[in-house]
Amino acid sequence: MSDLSLLPAPGAKAAKVCGILSIVFALTCVGLPVALILGIVALLQQVKAKRLAKADPQGYAPVPSTGLVTGIIGLVLAALMLPVMGMAAAFAVPSVMLYREQVRNTAVQHHLDRAKAKAEAAVLEWQARNPGQPVPQEALIRDLLRDPELAALRNPFDPQSPAFLGGETGPGGAVMIHPDRSEEGGVTTWSVKFRAEIPRRNEQRVLTAEVITHTQEQVQGRTEDGWEVVNPPAAQN
Repeated sequence: MSDLSLLPAPGAKAAKVCGILSIVFALTCVGLPVALILGIVALLQQVKAKRLAKADPQGYAPVPSTGLVTGIIGLVLAALMLPVMGMAAAFAVPSVMLYREQVRNTAVQHHLDRAKAKAEAAVLEWQARNPGQPVPQEALIRDLLRDPELAALRNPFDPQSPAFLGGETGPGGAVMIHPDRSEEGGVTTWSVKFRAEIPRRNEQRVLTAEVITHTQEQVQGRTEDGWEVVNPPAAQN
């Protein structure tokens, strides 16, 4: 009986296919585990087919060495690519972590800038409607925290937490909003301040911003005619 009339031994075709796929996956690096498994399967199927063909040479055609060769090549390539993959991961992981940190930092800065812009617009609108009247800080902060656009944003470092909170200190990545009052050179300044801490491995980076709501000069005295004197000049010797 000629070889052409004989059936291929069970496992011969599977050995060939698995061997070829093993080579393909090994060359992609990402599929190294699959390449190793397919290479082993190709060798096992090749051994099975050889055994069956030897046991029944009248019923099965001789098994070509394709599955054996491709299986071995796939295993060798996978073994050779493992160190390359490890080196690539050693360079890629820090880069991915750095990029992720930069994205988070940029998001926090954007949140702070957006809140500041809304606060500045709200102050201008209040001053236009109420000339000469101080902007109520607490009301301004409350409106910012309730703003739909700001309320929809999430903390880049903790997606389960809001991006904006009231107070001076809070979780990393959240923009904290609080009122402030300072005095310098006879001038009292009321403002709304923004503060965000960006967590880092070695140090904390702090972002800050401020929107002045109103100022007031302190009256130092009055002249004999009743005129107010603001920050009178120092006495001459």
